[in-house]
Order: sequence, then C-alpha cells, then structure tokens
Amino acid sequence: MEHRIVITRHRPWLKPALIGGGSFVLALAAWGLYVYTRASTVSDFERAQLEVERLREERRELTRQLRAARDEIKRLQEQVVYVQRSQDIDAQACSVVRESLAQLQAEASDLREQLAFYRGIVAPEQSRVGVRVHEFKLVAAAEPGRFRYGLVLIQAVRHDKRVGGRIDLQLVGERSGAEERLPWAAIAADGAAENLLFSLKYFEEFSGEIVVPQGFKPMRVVVTLIPEGDDATRIEESFDWDRILSGAGA
Repeated sequence: MEHRIVITRHRPWLKPALIGGGSFVLALAAWGLYVYTRASTVSDFERAQLEVERLREERRELTRQLRAARDEIKRLQEQVVYVQRSQDIDAQACSVVRESLAQLQAEASDLREQLAFYRGIVAPEQSRVGVRVHEFKLVAAAEPGRFRYGLVLIQAVRHDKRVGGRIDLQLVGERSGAEERLPWAAIAADGAAENLLFSLKYFEEFSGEIVVPQGFKPMRVVVTLIPEGDDATRIEESFDWDRILSGAGA
C-alpha cells in the first residue's frame, strides 16, 4: 500500500472571513430587499392613498349631484302638483262656465220664443191678420208608434173679439211606396177622434197623442184652421215631420 503525503496551507482566518463575507452579502441583500420593498410599499401606499382620495372626491361630487337631482325632482314634483291643481281648477271653472252658458242659452232661447209669441200677438206690423199656428211640435212617447203633440194658436192684430173654428190635422207620408194622407180620425189616440175646436181671443194651446200605423212612414203634418163664418179664410200650414219631432218645429 502506497502512502501519499498532502501538504496544505494552514489558513485559520479564511473560514471566518468567508462566513463574515457571506453574512455581509446576505445582510446587504437583505438591506437592499428591505429598501426595495419599502420603496415599493410606500409607492403603492401613496398610489392607494391617491386613489382613495380620488374616489372620495368622486363620491363627494356624486353626493352633490344626487342632492341637486333630488332638489330638482322635488321642484318638478311641486310644479306638477301645481299644474294638476291648476288644470283641475280650470276644468271645474270651464265646467261651471259651460253649464252657465248652456243655462243662459236655454233661457235666451226660451225668451226668444216668448218674445216671438207675444210679438205675434201684439205687433200688427210683424204679423198676419187673423188666427194662425204659432207652434207645433212632437215628442216620441214610451210606446212605439205613439207621439205626443203640442199645438199653439194665436190671433194677431185683432183682439177685440173671440174667434172660433175647428182644426183639421192630416198626416202625410208613404206606405208601400205610395204617398198617403191619414185624416185626424185615423191617427187620434185613445178614441179622441172628434174635431179639434178652437175659441180664442189671444192664444190657445192644444195637446194630445197621435198613433202612426205600422208600415206608414210619416213625412209631414198638415194643420188646417177653419174659422167660423162664410167669409172666413182657411189657413193651411205644413210642418216637416223630422223637424217638428226634433223640437225645432214652430
């Protein structure tokens, strides 16, 4: 067996030096890492702080905008309530005005009718001499084919004596495509087929019901006034059915 002899240098300081150098490097690296980490952390913290501040500012701005929007909504709601109340008041006022206008128009129409009625009696220059028909109108009754009539006669100009006579009513219309005249006896309701007699000094009113036969289409009513006396003049007036049925006939 061969023996070898190894000669090494004796360096007792090397190991402590290596340990110290390694410790220094580690310490330096740790310090660098600390400095870097601290710098990064501070930078991130500052950025986070800036972001938080920005978000807080945005929140404050949004809060201001929200408060302003709520104030605007409240103001608009108050305006809407005001406008609605104004519209309600205007609608009520218009309704009252329309009702008043309709009432005034009805009163005016009634007064015009009364004026025409009395003018026909007392105004000779605007009236025909003698008895005449002032008004004739019809109103449909509840029972089909039955109508209630209203007839007003007046004597114009001469009021010094009473004038008498009779009234002949005829209903003119169509049946089966041909014109036909129905006498008073054929249309008088409830058996009131006797002649209508008048006797008046100023005016006289008549009313009753007539019956239109089924299948007969009325077109007009002919009213003939036959005063007493041989020299008396017969007066005949014709009234359109649709016109007097609507209440406009006179």
